Amino acid sequence: MAKYSPRLREMNLELVQTIADQQLTEDRLNLQLTRLKLMYDFVSALNAAQTLNEIYQIALDGLCAALRINKAIVMVESSQGLKYEASMGVSNTYRQSIEVFFDDFYSDRPNQSNQSADLPKTFPHSAALPSDRQLQDLFHQENIGAWAIFPLDYELRHLGDIVACFDNPRQFTAEEVQLTQTIVTYIAIALTRKQAEQALKESQQFIQRIADTTPSILYIYDIEERRNIYCNQAMTHILGYTKLEFHDMGEQLLGILLHPDDLDKVNQHYSRLSRIKINQAITPELTLAQNADGLFLFEYRMRDIHGKWRWFYSQENIFLYDQNGYVKQMIGAASDITKLKEAENKLQSSLAEKEVLLREVHHRVKNNLSVVDSLLSMQTKYVKDAEALKSISDSQRRIHTMALIHEQLHQSQNFGKIDFCEYLQRLVNNLYSSNSDNINHVDLKTELNPVVLDIDMAVSMGLIVNELLTNAFKHAFPHLEKGLIAVKLYKSDGDRRLNLIISDDGVGMPAQINLQDTNSLGLRLVRILAQQIRANLKMSSAIGTSFHLTVDL
Repeated sequence: MAKYSPRLREMNLELVQTIADQQLTEDRLNLQLTRLKLMYDFVSALNAAQTLNEIYQIALDGLCAALRINKAIVMVESSQGLKYEASMGVSNTYRQSIEVFFDDFYSDRPNQSNQSADLPKTFPHSAALPSDRQLQDLFHQENIGAWAIFPLDYELRHLGDIVACFDNPRQFTAEEVQLTQTIVTYIAIALTRKQAEQALKESQQFIQRIADTTPSILYIYDIEERRNIYCNQAMTHILGYTKLEFHDMGEQLLGILLHPDDLDKVNQHYSRLSRIKINQAITPELTLAQNADGLFLFEYRMRDIHGKWRWFYSQENIFLYDQNGYVKQMIGAASDITKLKEAENKLQSSLAEKEVLLREVHHRVKNNLSVVDSLLSMQTKYVKDAEALKSISDSQRRIHTMALIHEQLHQSQNFGKIDFCEYLQRLVNNLYSSNSDNINHVDLKTELNPVVLDIDMAVSMGLIVNELLTNAFKHAFPHLEKGLIAVKLYKSDGDRRLNLIISDDGVGMPAQINLQDTNSLGLRLVRILAQQIRANLKMSSAIGTSFHLTVDL
């Protein structure tokens, strides 16, 4: 029995060592499980955090628990540098001093190389006392023996730092370094995500504020689902429907809101758009209208909540294609043009009334000129003097010339302008037929290009043609010989100048005739009228007589 006792003691010691090793392994496993659970809870809390302040507080709790400390500060990067955001267990004086220290260090860092030892550039593996004297004095007042600065870095971005405060300088174990690195990484990820969420939310709010303050209705219409998926507050302001009421209309939206006369047009518009494929050239037959910027334009009426029809002018663009590459959604802006339409209708009504009045004015002027002509005709029955009869006849021709203008304006749709080519053709034909003595031996040739003149110039030009043609008919062929009278009207100098040429191959003008000083009433009238319209008039008697009048348009 005695010889087995050493062996039993040896086996007993081995068993105790084995149990101790197993207990140590179990403790380590339990510690790892505890840390995993704490890390899971920590990450879950970070993910559940609704605000940045919640993340800061969770970060402080997690890091302090992992390092078994009770004092820490969160500093976050901003446009002004590192700024204090949250802390645990430190006084306001210490917080403010740390904030000033970081601010001074980062703003003066190029010239403060002696301070670089206080801010480690890598992840810390120990807590140490800073070399800065002021910080050491402050640490002493706060009963702090050392600090460690854990950088919050993620994807090459420095988000800030967590300043952990310790009672004494100490070296971190490998497990503590690994744990704090994991914690700090999750904090940086949570901060990055929350900052991105906040930036996105602020951007969305900014865009929504712009959309809601826009006077036009902004909307996104889904052609495939036949419903609006977005509209701004202008829908409520203009039509009176709430967003919920608008949403509840669903596929019946167009049928409920659009005027029956516009419904087919709008449905056809979206039907054609749905056949457009990505990168496809958009031809006119595929749309109602498209401007140079590629926007689709159309007008329609919608009923507001009070039953009143309101006019809208929409500008749309393609917003989204479906998985097959066809247009799915359109984004647009609908402007309320009801007042413009009402003003346009009033203007058109007023214009129609004025057109009737102007037509009546021209009709009455023509009738009055006809009355004057009739009175002159009656007067000729009592006049025996040949010169007086000739003067009355000349006056009647001038009256006919002016009356013809008002007759054409009475029949025209444009009361401010006259088709001078048409008017001149009628005038020349009337003058030719009224001079019956010349019909059998004088040919008339006209080359008249289209031109539109205002009424004042047309009257002056008509009277000039009347005088010059009458003179040609009367004096160019005194012995009834064969001849030709030509009237030519055309533009030159890029349509900026009007040319009128009246010529004949008759006997020509007497050598003593001077346009600037003549006793002929007709030629004096031609000169005065030409001056009134600022025209240049030239006369040539090389072959017969030719008058060339040019006037700037």
